[in-house]
Amino acid sequence: MPPSTPEGTELIRKTAYHFEELFTDDEDLIDFFTEAVEHFEDEFEETKDGEESKSKDKEHKMIYMDLYKDFEALMEQKILIVAEKMGFEDAADFFGQLQETLNEKEGYAQGELEQATFDAVLSSYDYTSFVNFMRKKAEGKTKMAAAFGAF
Repeated sequence: MPPSTPEGTELIRKTAYHFEELFTDDEDLIDFFTEAVEHFEDEFEETKDGEESKSKDKEHKMIYMDLYKDFEALMEQKILIVAEKMGFEDAADFFGQLQETLNEKEGYAQGELEQATFDAVLSSYDYTSFVNFMRKKAEGKTKMAAAFGAF
């Protein structure tokens, strides 16, 4: 017998838990981000005059769309796994129930983790959000490398 599907606040909490687990423990996603972020790092290298280049001034590279499509396909697989773990028939049923619950709980104060998790999941369906997310990861990685490289 499949598990019963969670409802209300329980659905929100379980969704956040499962996706937070994916983003921190799933080897496929970790490998994807590790490899993909390299394509964004050169946007934060220092220019000849010593100033850091600004990513918002950069055009999108052709590979960004390919990476986004790979990420979107990977996320679709992971979302289906989460939906099934939680007892839903498919991802559409899961997201439909989640959206309905979020609309009903309009005043529900989500924690930072829940909000960040939902933002990451929803951005997997938006190219611009994906690129911005990857640029932030690349900028952080580049700054970290520069800080440790200075010693």
